Amino acid sequence: MSSDTTDTNSIAREMEELEDQLDVALLKLARMEQANDESVPGDMVRRLVEGGHPLTDWREHRGLTREVLAELSRTPIELLSEIENGKEDVPLRTMNAVARALGVDLDDLVPWTDDAEGLGKTSE
Repeated sequence: MSSDTTDTNSIAREMEELEDQLDVALLKLARMEQANDESVPGDMVRRLVEGGHPLTDWREHRGLTREVLAELSRTPIELLSEIENGKEDVPLRTMNAVARALGVDLDDLVPWTDDAEGLGKTSE
């Protein structure tokens, strides 16, 4: 066997070992992320799919009144009401504070529907 073939085989084995190490690291990372993820009950998903406003749905899922969420997020209760009823021009800082108070990511508060009329709907 030539020296070039030996070098190529050695490099290929080293690459395979590195790929295996990467796979193990990615698996560990995925498990850590999954451990930190909250599972969302089917009822909550149904409400979001049906066009409920995520802020209302998450607030109610957490068992919070608007008053309590307003206090936790330091957001005027009137503004929370407007957001739940479809107000769109809300400062990012406000929405971030509300998301933190609810324990969700900011993108979890983005409505699932493109239909502006669906924003104020709540499930019965």
